[in-house]
Amino acid sequence: MTKQRELTEVGVFIPVGNGGWVTSVNAPEIPGTYDYNLQVTLLAEKMGFDFALSPANWRGYGGPTKSWDVSLESLITMAGLAQATKEIGVWATVHMMIFPPAIVAKMVATIDQISNGRVGLNLVSGSNPYDLGQMGLWRDLDHTGRYRLAQEWIDVVQRLWTEERVNHKGDFFELTDCMSNPKPKTIPRTICAGASDRGFQFTIDNCDGSFFPASDDEASIARGVRAKELAVKAGKPDFMTYGLFTLIPGATDAEAKERLEFYDEGADRQALATQAAEYSTDKSAKENFAAQYFLNQNEKVSSVLGGTMTGSVETLARRVAKSVVESKLDGIAIIVPDFIDDLKIVGEQVIPMMAEYGVFTKSQRNL
Repeated sequence: MTKQRELTEVGVFIPVGNGGWVTSVNAPEIPGTYDYNLQVTLLAEKMGFDFALSPANWRGYGGPTKSWDVSLESLITMAGLAQATKEIGVWATVHMMIFPPAIVAKMVATIDQISNGRVGLNLVSGSNPYDLGQMGLWRDLDHTGRYRLAQEWIDVVQRLWTEERVNHKGDFFELTDCMSNPKPKTIPRTICAGASDRGFQFTIDNCDGSFFPASDDEASIARGVRAKELAVKAGKPDFMTYGLFTLIPGATDAEAKERLEFYDEGADRQALATQAAEYSTDKSAKENFAAQYFLNQNEKVSSVLGGTMTGSVETLARRVAKSVVESKLDGIAIIVPDFIDDLKIVGEQVIPMMAEYGVFTKSQRNL
């Protein structure tokens, strides 16, 4: 019997870029349009999901699939979705390296009004030299330098959200008698995907939660446990951990496996190689957790990220529940090949069945 654990939040990692997260000519068509992401978010809200999170991407990877060559800007997308929804959290991603903190402070305070307090931020300390460099905004910092910038960035934003006038002269940003109004009524939720010990420590010190790829393998489970250990050591036992799961459902385990095999047969080798080449030029690639995932994906010529789970509804419910319990996760975010039909299966069948394995969602608790 799996030990019971209440899962407080369930979210969807919406596909703001064309092709979504299956890099294959055989993948379901994901247009990366606002209309499509609106459909996905409204569906998630209807099924009781707690948040929709959008990534930030500035440059695609080409190839036959034209992978992510068209993508929506994250903050503007979530502002639109905030207006179109009523209850679901709307979380945007911000690259701290390219957005001045005073700009984001005001933008997020505006979305706070639009959403009536449902806005959140996923903070990213880097990306890759091509993604941001094409705009002349890449800062060639090492791993330590990026988190120095990130610390200064979040300190300034938090001051602008709470103080009337801010004077600041640091290594990366300078503000002179800076005023930022309106203030958010509620300080927005912040998460960060840093997965190194340094990244975890920055996140624990400054954010409400940590966000990282998850699965039921030993390394993924150890990652979740490590985040909790560091949080307890820092005196933050209520710190949240969110696992990002890529799920491929099927009527049977065999059918789900066949779906993945079909996607892999059409893997866009050119797009994968371009993505890997861009991330490999980062001097901090070895410490960059996302970079290692993409480099590994190219090495294996896989159409999906490492840790992807396939299976029937029962199998996926059991495997995700195992990861939640053993990794001590507080929330999950979902990636699927098709964000309408597959998301319905996950939201209406997989997540409710997780209760049989001791994991209960917030929406189930409220029934």
